[in-house]
Amino acid sequence: MNRLFTATRGIGNWRERLASPDRQWKQKYSAFETAVSWELAGASTESGIPKAIDDLLRKGGYRELRLLFAVAEHKVELPGGNACSQCDVWAAVKTSSGMISLSVEAKAKEPFGDHTLEEWLEGGETARSLVARQARWDYIREHLPVSDSFPCVRYQMLHRCAASVIEAKRMGFQHAAFIVQAFETPETSFADYAVFCRALGFQASRQSLYQTSVGELPLSIGWADCPLATCEEVTATV
Repeated sequence: MNRLFTATRGIGNWRERLASPDRQWKQKYSAFETAVSWELAGASTESGIPKAIDDLLRKGGYRELRLLFAVAEHKVELPGGNACSQCDVWAAVKTSSGMISLSVEAKAKEPFGDHTLEEWLEGGETARSLVARQARWDYIREHLPVSDSFPCVRYQMLHRCAASVIEAKRMGFQHAAFIVQAFETPETSFADYAVFCRALGFQASRQSLYQTSVGELPLSIGWADCPLATCEEVTATV
């Protein structure tokens, strides 16, 4: 994992970090909309955090929010293979009660991956890959709240949430948070999020933050509905 980063000079630098920029970099798609929203917030808000996410964290009881830094397409290493969990945004947020490791999964037109956890675990093509996938899941599970209902949850959502906890522990932060930043997502995406919430024992609701924990580490989970960028906002971030 590369540990060296440079500051962005606009949304074009976000495009450079995408795996498939020709396919992913379009207005009304999550990668593009996320870049605009975070660049705008960094330049125009007191906290440096997009308003819908800022509001969500404040509803959860966090005060004196201040973005220290954020990384686009941040990779979090996982065992059992070469692929990392790649957060659309990972942010270090300072609050009056300590630091938050915030992982953001942005969604617009795309689903939460193609597989549930159960489907993914059984999808290895060889005995070796099945063992590797189980080892990876065992590690991910250590960084999630305790639940017996994860098999029906989208695998992407599980490792992205775990990434916030992994990074909180690596950085020595006091809190972790996983937030879906939604840009006019279809109801099927929210339904997938609701399955995840039920696995953790609470009822999903838009623009709400729920508190749970992984061991002694507080973990917040929420869904933030964000507007699509206007042409003027896009121009301001180029």
